[in-house]
Amino acid sequence: MEVSRTTKERVGLPVYRELRERLDEFPLGAPPHESLDEILAELFTPEEAAVAARLPALPTPLPELAARLRMKPEPLQAVCEGMADKGLVFAAVRDGVPFYSLMPLVPGIFELQFMKAETTPRAMRLARLFNTYYYAGWGQSLTRTTTPWPRVVVVERQIPAGVEVLPYERVSELIRTARSLALTNCYCRHEANLLGEGCGAPLDVCMVFGRFADFCVERGFAWRVDVDGAMAALDRAEEAGLVHITDNCQQRLNFLCNCCGCCCGILRGITKLDRPTAVASSGYIVAHDEDECTACGSCVERCHVGAIEETDDGVRVDLDRCIGCGLCNLVCPSGALTTRRRDAVEPPPKTWRELQMRMLAEKAGRGGR
Repeated sequence: MEVSRTTKERVGLPVYRELRERLDEFPLGAPPHESLDEILAELFTPEEAAVAARLPALPTPLPELAARLRMKPEPLQAVCEGMADKGLVFAAVRDGVPFYSLMPLVPGIFELQFMKAETTPRAMRLARLFNTYYYAGWGQSLTRTTTPWPRVVVVERQIPAGVEVLPYERVSELIRTARSLALTNCYCRHEANLLGEGCGAPLDVCMVFGRFADFCVERGFAWRVDVDGAMAALDRAEEAGLVHITDNCQQRLNFLCNCCGCCCGILRGITKLDRPTAVASSGYIVAHDEDECTACGSCVERCHVGAIEETDDGVRVDLDRCIGCGLCNLVCPSGALTTRRRDAVEPPPKTWRELQMRMLAEKAGRGGR
C-alpha cells in the first residue's frame, strides 16, 4: 500500500506509539497494527501527536490544559485549533473560554475524515488504510463489547398501534428534541466510494446533534438544518431502505446515521465479521405470517443483515439476527411481515457518559481489550 513519504518518515517515532496507547484507553479502543501506525502518522504531525496523547477525554478549558501540559496557552491553542480543523480534537467555546478534548478513534476521528466527502489522494489513502485496519482486528474490537455503543431505531410508522413507545424509541422525537441539528455525508459510504465499492445509496442523510453538531458546522464537516430539513432527510433514507442507527443511550445523543449493510462499519460487524450483537436492537422484531407470505423475496433483498432468506419451503426469518429496523415490512406486498415488541427489552443507559462508563467497566473486565 502506497504511503506518502512524510508519513513513512514519521511512522516509527515514539510519539505515535504514545498516541496509539492513549486512543486505546477509550471504550472502543485502538488495537495495535501497522495500518493504524500509518493512519496516525498521516493524520497528526509529531507536534500534534505529542499534544493529543496528553489531552483528556472530556472538554477541558485551555488554561487548565496549559497548566497540565506545561505549555503556554497561545501555542497550545494554535496546535489544538489545527487538530480541531482536521477532526482530531473536539473544540468548543464557553463564556469566551476555549475547551478542547481528544476524539476517540470511533466514534470521532474516523467519521470526521470522510464527512466532507473529499476525493483527494489523501482521502483515498486514508480510506485504504482504515479499511485494512478494520479487517485486521479493529472491526472485531468495535463489535465485541457486551453493551453495544450504537442502537437501531425502528421505522416509526411500523410501530404497532397501542404499544407504549418511549421517547428514545421514536426517531422523530430524537430529531425534534435535539438542541442543535446538522446534516452530513455518510462517512462509511463515502469511504466505500473511495475504494470503488460504493452501493449508490444517498450520502447526505446522516445527522449530528447538540454540541457535536455545532462543532461539525463550525469546522465545515456538516451543514445546519431545521427539523423539517432533518425529517426530509429521514424520508429519503427510508425510501432508500437505510437503517436508522443512533447512540445506545436515552438522552443527549450525538448522531443518527442511516446505514446500509454493505458499507456501514457497524452493520458489517454482523454481515462480514459474524457479530450479531454489534448493534443494540431497536426493541422490536419482525413477525412473519407464513399463511399470508407469497415468497416474493422483496424482504430478502431489503434486509441489511441477512436475517431473512429464501428456502425451498418459503421465506425463513432468523429472529436471533433481526435488529428490528422495520424496513422489510415496508416492501412486503402481502402484509405478511409486521413489527412487534420484543418479549424482553433492556432500556439503554440514560446518558452518553453512563454508556461510556459501562463500556469501560466491561473493557476492564476483559483485561483492557
